[in-house]
Formats: sequence, C-alpha cells, structure tokens
Amino acid sequence: AERLFAERGYAATTTLQVAAEADVAEGTLFRYAGTKPELLLMVINEHLRPLVDLSVDAQANDPVDEILLLLGPLISLAESQPDNAAPFLREVLFGEDGPERDESLAIVDRMIARIGTILAPHLDGDVDMTLDEVAHWVFSALVSELLRDVVGRTDGGGDRQLVLRTRVRVQ
Repeated sequence: AERLFAERGYAATTTLQVAAEADVAEGTLFRYAGTKPELLLMVINEHLRPLVDLSVDAQANDPVDEILLLLGPLISLAESQPDNAAPFLREVLFGEDGPERDESLAIVDRMIARIGTILAPHLDGDVDMTLDEVAHWVFSALVSELLRDVVGRTDGGGDRQLVLRTRVRVQ
C-alpha cells in the first residue's frame, strides 16, 4: 500500500491492487485495515510516528524554527505525496473511528502539546486564550496552509517554508 499510494496516489489506488501487490486476498487485507481510509492512515502513521518522535526530541533556538521542525513530517508529506496528504488530513479530522485514526489523533495531540510547550515561555498575559487553545490555533492554521497548497489554492510560486515561517511568526 505504501508504494502504491506513493506512486499512484490514494484516489487512484484500489484495495484490490494493494491485495494483489501483497499477494493476499482482498479479504485478508481487510483483516489488517478495515477500510481503505484506515489503510491510508496505517501507512502514513507508520511514516510519521518515528519522524514526529525524532522532531519532538530535537530543539532549536528559535520557537518558530522549533515549531517548523516539529511539523516537518507533515510538511514533508505535503511536499512528497500531495495526493495522499489531503486525504490523510481529511481522515484524521473527519474520518470514522478506528484504531488507525485513534493513533493519528494521538500523533496530532503530541504535536499540539509540544507546540504548547514551545510557546509557553513566549506568551504574555495579554493573550485571552489558554496555552492549549493557542497551540491548537497554531497547528490548525499551519495545517490549513498546507492543505491550501496541496489542493492548489495558492499560486505555487512562493517558498512554502517562508510562508509557513511567516505564519508561525505572525501567530
């Protein structure tokens, strides 16, 4: 599934093709992932989990750099597999409950908690939001920007890193 999704994209890959590639019956495939969306989540979670764990351990001197480093796995997914990034994020946000979605949500929760930790020393008393609300807002804004780019709603001529860096700094 990982190779087929990367080569053809999520929408163009069928579960029958994945089963044939894995040399198993389609029914056997569904014993591991109950639906095609769960299969996508499984594949992307496998990719994101170690990268998020590494980026959580990494630190930068600048909070903007640290947040972009933390979100690097999602940025990388959007850049390297745009046909899979939007369906992945859609399933994480709006998909049906299941073990792979639960894991995806846990990964997102870890990223948001880390954003809060990064931002905590830089917030002053003038902010009328909790630290958790601020962290969610920053994460949501950056994911929205990535999705805009993935679905072609930006001009494509800009430097993605510069745009994201500017968004984080403004926020």
